[in-house]
Amino acid sequence: MPLCMFALRITGDIETTRDTVQNAFIAAWERTDQIDNLKAYMYLAVRNAAIAAAGHTARHYDMAHAELDDVPQEDIDTSERDARLWKAIDSLPERCREIFLMSKRDGMSYHDIALELDISEKTVENQISKALKKLRGDGSLSGYTYIWLLPFL
Repeated sequence: MPLCMFALRITGDIETTRDTVQNAFIAAWERTDQIDNLKAYMYLAVRNAAIAAAGHTARHYDMAHAELDDVPQEDIDTSERDARLWKAIDSLPERCREIFLMSKRDGMSYHDIALELDISEKTVENQISKALKKLRGDGSLSGYTYIWLLPFL
């Protein structure tokens, strides 16, 4: 999933991202005996393929990176952090996750969420509080105390 998050920042398109990462895995599988550092190879292969697939429309990526031989560690760290965040969000109870994403990803107010889901604003507040507590307590997200400030794709 971190490779998908990485490619998605470049392509901006889920289908292109899936194809790009799948093709990189196939290429790696065919060259396993020639690859010394699989992680570095995969990020470089995915980056190059995603840039090629996106053409000049790579919207979430600084194209200056395209001329580098290596993928910046910050880009790898960001994609791994985002993957851990989405995995933790996916582990929330369904209704809690839905309310959390409506608020944080979609930018809806508690009032609007309550109206759309036909629940009280207090329920919305409680569900978001529950989600934040669970996300803060998730061991894979340690060091990310300000979960609600993290960017959502």
